[in-house]
Amino acid sequence: MIKGWLVVNTFLNLEKFQRVYQMLEISFRKWGIVLSTKKAEDISLKVGFKLMDKPDFIIFWDKDFYLASSLKKQDIRLFNSPNAILYSDNKILMYQKLKEKNIRIPRTFVAPKTFEGINYSHRGFLDQVIDEIGFPIVVKEAYGSFGEQVYLAKDIVELNRIVDEIGYKDFLLQEFISSSRGRDIRINVVGNKAIVSMLRENNNDFRSNISSGGKGSFYKPQKKYIDLAIKATKALKLDFAGVDLLFGENDEPIVCEVNSNPQFVSTLQVTGINLADYIAAYIVKSL
Repeated sequence: MIKGWLVVNTFLNLEKFQRVYQMLEISFRKWGIVLSTKKAEDISLKVGFKLMDKPDFIIFWDKDFYLASSLKKQDIRLFNSPNAILYSDNKILMYQKLKEKNIRIPRTFVAPKTFEGINYSHRGFLDQVIDEIGFPIVVKEAYGSFGEQVYLAKDIVELNRIVDEIGYKDFLLQEFISSSRGRDIRINVVGNKAIVSMLRENNNDFRSNISSGGKGSFYKPQKKYIDLAIKATKALKLDFAGVDLLFGENDEPIVCEVNSNPQFVSTLQVTGINLADYIAAYIVKSL
């Protein structure tokens, strides 16, 4: 019998995460596969550990690059791979990779590296960004999900306040795509195929995320949006992803972000399509 693991984060125990785990377990059960949920401490915390009883595959629904790399070295197929997760989780690496592949993103600038206790004590670099893109400016911490750690600065006072709050963490600055304020398209891709799409809209926030108060509706995007979502997924070498696209001027698609382990409960509620079934089918056919 085929055995699979679903590796999840030790500390994220919210109901919306548990629901995703349950959906995946049920979908694999349809194929006669038992998907066992594992946390890091269930596997090993020891550097250089060796598994005695290996699963046939792992769905890595965490962001722990170190654990993922240790598992991959033991010849276990991971969905998604460690590098794919690394480049998706760190927004700076993600945008660098997308730009390298000539994928359209908002004009993006990376803040210089600093350290704890020093923080961003000199702000001259902000002037370069302001001179090129003006206000408002989108500020994103390198790590963050569900629209959190994403801010909008309308002027220099707000920008400095945001940078103060960020402390010493890595962050980037982006032009604000005003034509897509409070709305985007989430396209879910599995095995380089667009499975289902959702329009997300928020009249009260520049962010469209459902967790930020946005509302979702079934949406059939134009081919150029689908093609860009698939191209972005391929660029990051993801087996499955949730790709968020902005509406640029003249309705040109722009990649906002790519998520390696998308939250798809809301997608099911809005569209009636269970992404877990497609992920399970793709993995079974890939083994």
